[in-house]
Amino acid sequence: MSYAECAVLGCGNAVFSSKLCRKHYEQVRLSTASPCSISGCNKQSFRGKLCEPHYRAELLAKRPPCSVPNCGQPQKNLKLQLCNRHEFRARKHGSVAQTRPADWGSREAHELYSTWCWHKRKGAAGMCDEWRNDFWAFTRVIDGKPANHALRRLNNKLPLSASNWEWKESTSNKNKSAYQREWRNKNPRKAKNNELKKAYGITLEQYEAILTKQNNVCAICFQSEQSKDKDGGARGMPVDHCHTTGKVRGLLCTSCNRALGMFKDNVDNLRSAIKYLENTLAP
Repeated sequence: MSYAECAVLGCGNAVFSSKLCRKHYEQVRLSTASPCSISGCNKQSFRGKLCEPHYRAELLAKRPPCSVPNCGQPQKNLKLQLCNRHEFRARKHGSVAQTRPADWGSREAHELYSTWCWHKRKGAAGMCDEWRNDFWAFTRVIDGKPANHALRRLNNKLPLSASNWEWKESTSNKNKSAYQREWRNKNPRKAKNNELKKAYGITLEQYEAILTKQNNVCAICFQSEQSKDKDGGARGMPVDHCHTTGKVRGLLCTSCNRALGMFKDNVDNLRSAIKYLENTLAP
């Protein structure tokens, strides 16, 4: 069987009709076609005397209505006897029934929806069960969000509820660094507690318990911390921990902590250093 190519130079597709492929045949046909017979339509005819949109609309009009009661839309799938919408539901959900909640769309458009979602993600600790399960119960109490304000709890130990909420003025990104410095200066113990939990997984109370157990001195040299912080105040004893397991081993002064780090926790190197000192120290 011989293979004939489209007469259009460089096309290479097989001939469909009149020495042209399907694509170029349709282009030529449409360029010479008469206008659509529907009044007011300026498009060229696609099949018979109708343009493509009116032709397809006529085909749909001839189809029987969807088998779902009170639908009235023409069937898209004649085998399932369903219109486009109900066929999609049947394939995705296994049922032609409405799966969206009655308030679908109206919640998302509400100004408090993103605020509700943000607090809901925290679970029962962030929001009471009534509000987490019912967005509209949330909006009946909390309404009219002020500009540049965020919803916060009055008592952070209790979930957000009708008796535990307030609008708090937001801090701009430009002022956040200054705000954090000010907060740390006003709440030094909370700041230290957060720092210890983040870095070593212990609380400030646990840190102070270790320090008391060591009689407030270094676990290696048995001396108190001598270095000062950037403001000239007494520096807290650094926490020594295993870099492999993360386990806290004790509290060391800055000098011992740095020296131990320089030896990379290598016991053999430390023994070798002790032997070296013993052999080289003047008698």
